[in-house]
Amino acid sequence: MKKYSIKVLSAVFVFVFICSAFAGCDASAEPDVISISSAGEIIADIHTAAQERYIGKSYTKTGTANGKKEKSRPMPVKFQWNAGDTDDYLFRISENSDMSDADVYSVNTNEIEIYNLKIAKTYYWTVAINGKESEIKSFSTCTNAPRNLYVDGVTNVRDLGGWETEDGIRTNQNLIFRCGRLNESSAEKPVIEITDAGKEVMLYELGIKTEIDLRKTDTGEIGGITESPLGSNVQYVSCPMEWEGDTFNGNKEQLLKVFSILADENNYPVIFHCNIGTDRTGMIAYLINALLGVSDDDLHRDYLFSNFGNIGGKRNAGGLEESVYYKSVAEAEGDTLSEKAYHCLVDFGVPAEQLDAIRDILLPH
Repeated sequence: MKKYSIKVLSAVFVFVFICSAFAGCDASAEPDVISISSAGEIIADIHTAAQERYIGKSYTKTGTANGKKEKSRPMPVKFQWNAGDTDDYLFRISENSDMSDADVYSVNTNEIEIYNLKIAKTYYWTVAINGKESEIKSFSTCTNAPRNLYVDGVTNVRDLGGWETEDGIRTNQNLIFRCGRLNESSAEKPVIEITDAGKEVMLYELGIKTEIDLRKTDTGEIGGITESPLGSNVQYVSCPMEWEGDTFNGNKEQLLKVFSILADENNYPVIFHCNIGTDRTGMIAYLINALLGVSDDDLHRDYLFSNFGNIGGKRNAGGLEESVYYKSVAEAEGDTLSEKAYHCLVDFGVPAEQLDAIRDILLPH
């Protein structure tokens, strides 16, 4: 059972479970669910208003997102209930209608905010009070990618999954994540920036097994670490990459290493990052999602979403379009972007069986 610390934050959607009294709360009473959805369907949005404006427009229009402030976090979904005077509530939420494999939260107030739900997913929830439990109610999350995440102490975190492909399928979520650094770069001794709360999300909510660190070692960019800031139980893989010039051909050995790691399903779930999670990280993200069949527009949109993170300055579309890896994929053989990415990577030296394995892991069957 997980403990949840209530935070005072606003939310777009509020779900309210109402019981008439503390002692006489009727476990069979149907929750009164409230949302601002005008269509009558309960849809919870995880994006802030600024993020939603960006997602709904041309990817070139990031609005107030300039890479200088932390704006990459999602919104929580907030639940509230009135059930009399008690300080013992059990909130359960599950992806399954029978409430199997539910996450359970013990709270001492009549509200809870849940972060990092998957997109395009139906969830089921109940509240138990004094041993009595409400009926199972459901809601769905928004369908617009990216699935950006709140991991305390880390900026620019999001799931590579959740995007729709050109074939109309949605890539698998909760398997591979991109983010900024977990510890201070170029420090003489390790300075861990991810907080204990952030570690809990990475380890227990996302279930991270492998961290791929793209920062350089010869300059000390990795900040003195020898294992993952998440602990020794997480496999730490250093794949130091140059971040200037031709980051595609100039990092060939390390890129081949990354793809070999991603071809082994035993390594998942995986996080990968460089310093701020934009350039080297953006290259890996582009190559993987292009391989899976995500559209060029959405690949641009994901690349520029980094401007919502605290990355030290704004990125523009030219950073992607002028890169050697982008041009190499565009010039490769194939009728679709997915085919082009596949042939580009095979010509680059990635074994075809590794690419097939990655597709098999990250695409639904």
